[in-house]
Amino acid sequence: MDLANKKWLYVTGCSHIAGSEVLTKGNGTLTHAGLQKSFTGLLAEHYKLNLINEALPGAGNEYIMRSAMDFVSTWKREGRSLDDVLVICAWTTNERVQFVWEKADYPEERHIHWANNQDPEQHKERFGHDFTNWFKALKIYATDYYFGQKRRVGNIVLTSNYLDTHGVDYVMLSSCAKLDPTWHEYKVSRSKNPLSRYDHLMDQMPKNYFEPEDSFIEQYWEKEEYKEHISDWLHADAYIHELYYNKFKTWLEKI
Repeated sequence: MDLANKKWLYVTGCSHIAGSEVLTKGNGTLTHAGLQKSFTGLLAEHYKLNLINEALPGAGNEYIMRSAMDFVSTWKREGRSLDDVLVICAWTTNERVQFVWEKADYPEERHIHWANNQDPEQHKERFGHDFTNWFKALKIYATDYYFGQKRRVGNIVLTSNYLDTHGVDYVMLSSCAKLDPTWHEYKVSRSKNPLSRYDHLMDQMPKNYFEPEDSFIEQYWEKEEYKEHISDWLHADAYIHELYYNKFKTWLEKI
């Protein structure tokens, strides 16, 4: 991909892409300096691009899809050219869900990112509302393997089609959960699988997807030689980000 005419790099994803704990370990710490040393920060620096990083810790795939679409629509509404923009969507695990709590005191707190390991008591303290029953329902909805795969692949295909329609240059990757290309054959036969009618979605996956059989963090966190570079929250430090940056840049320049 020729990036000579690009001026902007737009990125969306979860904490692994937001720059969490790149320079400072502990509780998912985010810093501006850490973002600059993340692999997307290194890309922006190398290609002399202005970086817009809307990745959020805890974000799910619906957020990633919506944020990319919102960025493009806002950019166009402002009369700005998309020709000088490269978009990176870094997809996350299936079970994360974002829902809106309209009674929040501040607009930025209305969007609650839920994952299946979250304690409703923490949210009760923050929002003054008991989300226990919500979380029970979300756990059933979000942790079903088949449905989770369908939602994720559907989000990817919808986003890629939207970006294609608007003539946006983009690339995609998995941040912390690799795609399972055999999800539609998982445990049960295709004829009995309630998602078999969605098999065609895999055929519509974008070609410009970096290492679809792997993910950014998974290729490092279980290897002994990288353990000191992975935090307790499973975030990578600057050393890992630089390794991934070099791989990603080599691939990017070939497509």
